[in-house]
Amino acid sequence: MRSFGAMNEINRDLFEHKFTSDCEFRSSFDKIKCFRIMDEDGNVVTPGYENQISDDLLLQMYDKMVTMNEVDSVYNAAQRQARISFYMTQLGEEASGIGTAAALDQSDLIFPQYREAGAFLWRGFSIQQMGHQLTGN
Repeated sequence: MRSFGAMNEINRDLFEHKFTSDCEFRSSFDKIKCFRIMDEDGNVVTPGYENQISDDLLLQMYDKMVTMNEVDSVYNAAQRQARISFYMTQLGEEASGIGTAAALDQSDLIFPQYREAGAFLWRGFSIQQMGHQLTGN
């Protein structure tokens, strides 16, 4: 076993995902199961959530996720070409950033960090503004 600082060994159970259809909140140090509504093939596995979000809002979220993916491609390439000094993509994490931002009220404060540019995009931060921020303009 490898050791990390004060840790004697890795707990392999921490790396195994177990899914549940029960959404419960508790205060303990037990590993939290991953709540999901759809499986990897897009099938609903937890009934009752199919119509919780309007089709219009889902399309807006999808549009922002696709846009974020394209923005990542452009800005990551610019960073690799040394046109900008630093950029971290949100590749594969588009839904977490945009979905979280979409679930909040517009009046809620957000403080996006690395890999959370989708939250900015959802709140109306333009691609042009992202470019200005990345180049220090």
